Amino acid sequence: MGIEENKEIMQRYFDELHNKQDFSKADEILHREYSGTAGGGIKGLEGFKQHSNYMHSISSDAHFEVLDMIAEGDRIAVFGEWRGAWDGMFAGIRGTGQQINRPQANIYEFKNGKVFRGLTRSVDDQFTTGQQLGLIPSMEILVKQYKESHNLE
Repeated sequence: MGIEENKEIMQRYFDELHNKQDFSKADEILHREYSGTAGGGIKGLEGFKQHSNYMHSISSDAHFEVLDMIAEGDRIAVFGEWRGAWDGMFAGIRGTGQQINRPQANIYEFKNGKVFRGLTRSVDDQFTTGQQLGLIPSMEILVKQYKESHNLE
């Protein structure tokens, strides 16, 4: 398969498997030896389902929007954003309904026209996500606390 076909499959990966959780399409999208690095390691369709279910347990309306894709050979870099209301449990803390907007950049690998390896390299802004959830104070508060603790004011 070519790069454009891989991009179409990658879009389906997010639309059908992540967002809609329509796992009936998984055989068309995921390679039988699929693996991913999210959540400490994903193996096969069952591992993918478990991770997707976990993400939707944190945010019942979790949605990943693909903003851009860059492809070369059998790899695709995906730039996108997770969005949703934090209405489940995360790190042992009950959600507040706060909206999460988490930008991400990931690289995926293809084999035989299917997603073979997910999140081989991932960059996301967990600091801002922590602030959105109220788990980390704003930069203004952090700077103020730092100055006070170091007698800089």
